[in-house]
Amino acid sequence: SKCHEMSRCLGSDAMAAAKLSAPSARRVYPRVSASERAKLRAGLAEDDFEGFCVNTAPNSEEVRENVIEKPATDAFRHDAQYMATHISIAPPESKLDLTVRDTRALPTPASLGAVHSALGHPLRSDRNGFAPAGHPSDEFYDAAAARAPPQPVPDTTQKLENEFLETIEASWYTGDAEPDLWRQYAKRAEELLITMPLDRILRVLKAFVMAKYRGPDLLNRIAAELARETKNASSTRLCQVFHWLAKAGIRDQTLMSLMGNEALFRLSDDFVLDMYIEVMNAHARLDLRNPRLVAAMLREMAPFFRELSKDQCSAVAPLTVMTVFSDDARVQYLSRCAELNMGLPVRMTQPAVLKQFRLLEDCLRLDYHPTNLPGQVQLWLQNLKAESEALDNVESTPLSPVEDDICRVLQEEMNVAVTPCLPDGVLTLHLVMGKTVLQVMDEYHDYYVTAAMNEGHQRQRLIRAETKLQQRLIWRRGWRLLTLDAEEWRKLTDDIYKKDLLEELLVHGQKSIRH
Repeated sequence: SKCHEMSRCLGSDAMAAAKLSAPSARRVYPRVSASERAKLRAGLAEDDFEGFCVNTAPNSEEVRENVIEKPATDAFRHDAQYMATHISIAPPESKLDLTVRDTRALPTPASLGAVHSALGHPLRSDRNGFAPAGHPSDEFYDAAAARAPPQPVPDTTQKLENEFLETIEASWYTGDAEPDLWRQYAKRAEELLITMPLDRILRVLKAFVMAKYRGPDLLNRIAAELARETKNASSTRLCQVFHWLAKAGIRDQTLMSLMGNEALFRLSDDFVLDMYIEVMNAHARLDLRNPRLVAAMLREMAPFFRELSKDQCSAVAPLTVMTVFSDDARVQYLSRCAELNMGLPVRMTQPAVLKQFRLLEDCLRLDYHPTNLPGQVQLWLQNLKAESEALDNVESTPLSPVEDDICRVLQEEMNVAVTPCLPDGVLTLHLVMGKTVLQVMDEYHDYYVTAAMNEGHQRQRLIRAETKLQQRLIWRRGWRLLTLDAEEWRKLTDDIYKKDLLEELLVHGQKSIRH
């Protein structure tokens, strides 16, 4: 019985194992021999490679060297071999017939009728082909006259120009500087300037500058005429134009560029050392630069600084030394001045020359900080300062009429202690109140003439370079500087308004009351 039970248990276990192993039974596939496998691999490899080449190998169109190369199928690819062939063209005919059709002779269409009968009449029949009187096209266009060269100025016009020049020069010599008279001269000059040559334009400019006329319209018109004449001017005339432009304060960048280019072309021809100095002084006074011209002049002047005479050293303005000269040129110029002992001894030097070199010493000491100056230059500057302060014979500049009126209002209406004139070294301070200096800005001496001077509320007035240098020296000496426009003061007719303006200026600085 035990054996029977054990066999039943084994049988049940075998059946359970058979049921569990049935899903993972081994499958039987047909066997392939090695020779058949090699044949299949060889056949598939050949077919696959040929198909791969067909699908991936580039064609003749895709192997062009350049994308713009013509394809092989293009009919014009081999056109080079036909370039030398003869082309037969029929000869032109020996006669040429031109037929002119005059459309003006066509009859008027019947549709127009009598309503449009005016179209048949000439438009200018009332004056034999001329336009009505006063019309811009009053005369027919003459092509031959338009191509004719410019004719000389008529003798009558030249006579009028000479008479006008003699008149204004006589008024200037006699000291007749009435503003109304010179305004009439200015209107007449604007009419005659267009036909004047360069020498007469310079005479007109000189007369108006010496008369201290300040009308910007005339001065700008003169600048425009000078720009037209500078191309044919000689080198001497060109330097004269530079001089009188700087003296008049006509600040025109376009004119300065034109004249600078003309001077640049002539530097190596007939320019002398005095001309170099005059042109550089004009650049400094007008506060304009032509960089190429300035660099070329400094390069040309470098070997001649050691040969400058006393007159040539005196001709160089302090403003030029401070603003136009390079560091090397400045040191060479000061070294030459130290060799010549310019301004020393003080008692034997002309007052104008002494004032110039005293101003240069103040500029070097207060407004410019050089890296290194030679010992000889420093000793010369110290001796010049010491002897000038010991002598102290600088003449004080008198008060102008506007400054006299301001001084009267300050003393009588406001009870302010004011010193009319106070010498301070080379400078003369006007209207000094404690440590405050009131400077009156004059329209002629302190402002440039520009094209935007009289454009209403947007007018532009630029302070001259000399005035700015003077103001910097006053600040460096520790003064409080206030400025007042002389033109604004002249507009005030009552002392009450003048007093209010001065109170506002002294309390709040540059803010002013405008009436």
